[in-house]
Amino acid sequence: MAVKEDVGMDIKMNIKCFKDIVLLDQGQSIDESQILDLVDFVNNRYDCADFRLICLIRAYLGYKDLLSNETIHQIEQSIFNFKYWMDEPGEDGMCFWSENHQLLFHACEYLAGITFPNQVFLNDGETGKEHADKARPKIMRWLKYKFQFGFIEWHSNTYYEEDIAPLSVLVDFAKDEEIIEKSKIILDLLLLDMAMHSYEGYFVATSGRCYENQKMNRELADVNDILAYAFGLQKRDYDYQRISAMFLLCKNYKVPKIIKEIAKTKGTQIIKDSMGLNLKEVKKEIPNDEIDDRGMFLWQMEAFTNKESINMTMDIFNAWKLHDNNFLKDLQSVNIPILRKLGLLPLVVKLLNPATQGVAIERANTYTYKTDYYMLSTAQKYHPKSFGDQQHIWQATLPNNISVFSTHPGSPMFDDAARNFSPSFWVGNGINPHAVQDKNFLFLMYDLTARKGYLERFRQTHIHFHFPTDKFDKVIEKEKKVYAKSDKSYIGIVSSSGHKIMNKNELVVEGKKSQFVVVLGDEYSDESFDKFIEKIENYDFKFTSKKIVLKADQHYQLRFKKAFKINGVVQNTEYQRFETPYVEAKRKPEELTINYHNKTLYIDFDRMIRKEISHVG
Repeated sequence: MAVKEDVGMDIKMNIKCFKDIVLLDQGQSIDESQILDLVDFVNNRYDCADFRLICLIRAYLGYKDLLSNETIHQIEQSIFNFKYWMDEPGEDGMCFWSENHQLLFHACEYLAGITFPNQVFLNDGETGKEHADKARPKIMRWLKYKFQFGFIEWHSNTYYEEDIAPLSVLVDFAKDEEIIEKSKIILDLLLLDMAMHSYEGYFVATSGRCYENQKMNRELADVNDILAYAFGLQKRDYDYQRISAMFLLCKNYKVPKIIKEIAKTKGTQIIKDSMGLNLKEVKKEIPNDEIDDRGMFLWQMEAFTNKESINMTMDIFNAWKLHDNNFLKDLQSVNIPILRKLGLLPLVVKLLNPATQGVAIERANTYTYKTDYYMLSTAQKYHPKSFGDQQHIWQATLPNNISVFSTHPGSPMFDDAARNFSPSFWVGNGINPHAVQDKNFLFLMYDLTARKGYLERFRQTHIHFHFPTDKFDKVIEKEKKVYAKSDKSYIGIVSSSGHKIMNKNELVVEGKKSQFVVVLGDEYSDESFDKFIEKIENYDFKFTSKKIVLKADQHYQLRFKKAFKINGVVQNTEYQRFETPYVEAKRKPEELTINYHNKTLYIDFDRMIRKEISHVG
């Protein structure tokens, strides 16, 4: 029986596969009750049912001969009765539209369809072949846009797991050369991204979607099993209850050797890239205004109530009768025919200024500085003074599992279980900062005086840093400054006003406008922690509500929402698709050439070329 209630994040983001799937892979029979638990979750159409269904489909296709007739029947009935897309009939509590969910639903539908082409699927009365025929172009479009624009949920150590799982199952079972080869290419890009943005074997960069536990403790990141298996940098027992089991069990994809070597690279590196699109770019880059094309790209961005997307949102809302959807039901408040007919909804958005605009994940130009001692990663000038949601704007990572980052504490706009988790105390920002980075320097400006938004809860008038004093070897506080060391790595935070440290892990700065400079250092560059402090104490800092000026080894100037200059030269903080030591490529590339040491990986997406070349000898 399909239900609409939401079971909450702790349940739906918990067990997504079953631990004994690895025993099936080894040819052993298992206690099948754990499979039936997933079947029950899927049959109830809870949010994240698609995470479980992809695992059931893999179990069915890969290990059917080891399962009892009753379990086979239960899986089949779950497949036949599932709701594969929003335009199908029936109640559900599912989120279909985010970047990872779209691929999961399309992969499930396609694989179900080609497995049972003549079977009538009971939810909508269409055959499996009809389902596969609908899903295939959606898969191809998803793959194409990832190659062209990068990943909307940039550098996500939660949701890359949900991208990699369906791609892995498609590679093994799609029976379609184009889907298989292009899925391998996108797997390459995801793993390259993680290889370039990992520190000590963990994926810890700025991110389009990141949650509290994963930000504070890298050992809790959802992709850790994938990194350990792909790169061999962590020793761990794999958790086959995770959806990453789909990657661990994948037979037909091998991680390119060059990507493994990049993951293990030592020394100083600067990694710059461009991920996704800004809302103002979408119409030009995706001229086809059909719901399945531009509409679903906007919804991958979770851009529902922005002026650029509201008309499309309401077209989808009405065409697919989404009035009862847990996540979207409040759109009914602006579902006024005369406003839609007169094209006034963008004006309504402008007047109401809904805080939900910040849910949209727009283009990120990310800058990451990696050394053997620390990593600093920032989404450059990511929509300062705009509403935020789950975007993780910057992070400094030091040894001993230490992460430092700041947020403006936000409050969820809704109280129901489906939508009550972001923005929050440590997840995302209520109001985004202006953050820019150059090597080991981060410049950070908050202005919390933005216009009040519709649905916005009480706005806090302070910002705070996650600053785990109990993990550092030493912490020294001075007026408007705090310094800390972990092993041979150092960090300093200089602020425009005083701070206070609370609860051993929180550095709080009061005020509607505040400015900061964060500096990273190490024993190799600075000789000692004392000399690191002495150097920063001798820098000349000037803070105003509109500007930061720093005279150090170079002259830095950041004006709020305006230019970032070094020695008087304006710095370009909008990047090409890749600007890295390993691959250079313009936005919307046709091909990629990845080079490292004596190896090359050449990729041509349209021609389905994926070629590893060794230059030895």
